[in-house]
Amino acid sequence: MRFSIVGAGAIGCLFGARLRIAGHDVTLVHRDPIVIQEIKKNGIKLQDLDGTLTKVSVPVQMGPTRLPGTEVLIVAVKAYDTRALATSYRGRILPETTVMSLQNGLSNVETLQSAFRNEILAASTTEGALSLGPGYVVHTGRGVTLIGGARGANSDTCSRIKIAFDTAGLKAKTSSNIHGVLWAKAIVNAAINPLSSLTRLPNGALAKNRGIGEIAHSAMNEGIAVSHAIGIRLVGDPRKLWRKILLSTTANKSSMLQDIERGRMTEIRQLNGAILSHGKKTGVKTPVNGILTKLVLGLEESSKTMTSNG
Repeated sequence: MRFSIVGAGAIGCLFGARLRIAGHDVTLVHRDPIVIQEIKKNGIKLQDLDGTLTKVSVPVQMGPTRLPGTEVLIVAVKAYDTRALATSYRGRILPETTVMSLQNGLSNVETLQSAFRNEILAASTTEGALSLGPGYVVHTGRGVTLIGGARGANSDTCSRIKIAFDTAGLKAKTSSNIHGVLWAKAIVNAAINPLSSLTRLPNGALAKNRGIGEIAHSAMNEGIAVSHAIGIRLVGDPRKLWRKILLSTTANKSSMLQDIERGRMTEIRQLNGAILSHGKKTGVKTPVNGILTKLVLGLEESSKTMTSNG
């Protein structure tokens, strides 16, 4: 298959490298010239679970750009960049191109649906990926990627992507309830990312700390109540998924912690902030998610100050 992946962060590089190794046609698209230059010069450096380092040559372009011949456009940018991406790529992709969100957070699918008439898919992954620099990704834990149609019905494209991911060593399944998958994952991330950012602990340490576990479960219980209030049928129990993900990616730093360490904006608004917002609309109280949102926003501000002063 011919894939274009917009966003050359940890997940974009992991999936791009794996698909390329498996023989698929892959083009990475990014907006940072430093990242583009590094990948053009050295390819993607992929460190596997056993420590093996592989350099994978992957074509890379500056975005936004036209992507003729692309069968599947994988959106792997941060959730807060989805709207800008949708605006910049409107009119740049062909009608037959399938657009698939491979992102954290809520509302990405709805944003893409409002911008494109193309087939819209969504995917949620528990693959662990850690960025060590531009084009350098460590595969920190194997997981599964669930793929489904935004309107509920799975297409032939879903099945073809599943097969492509499987051949690339990225275990995949299709789901007829991808919104239930996305909400379950968001609830779990809302109980991992902010807590890891605030404590600076890797995933494995979070699972072992009883006090953090209590806060995490409170945050998840609020998210579950909100999802029920808006009619979402969750796929799996987020509380069980939380522990499973942490134990399968023990050495991993959450993406939010990585962002905080680099002085970047986080996806707190699209995770705990989104749960908080939906809670206000439905009358469900979400005090823990509200506190976590405010704390991480404060952490964002302090980390940016420290980065600029350093």
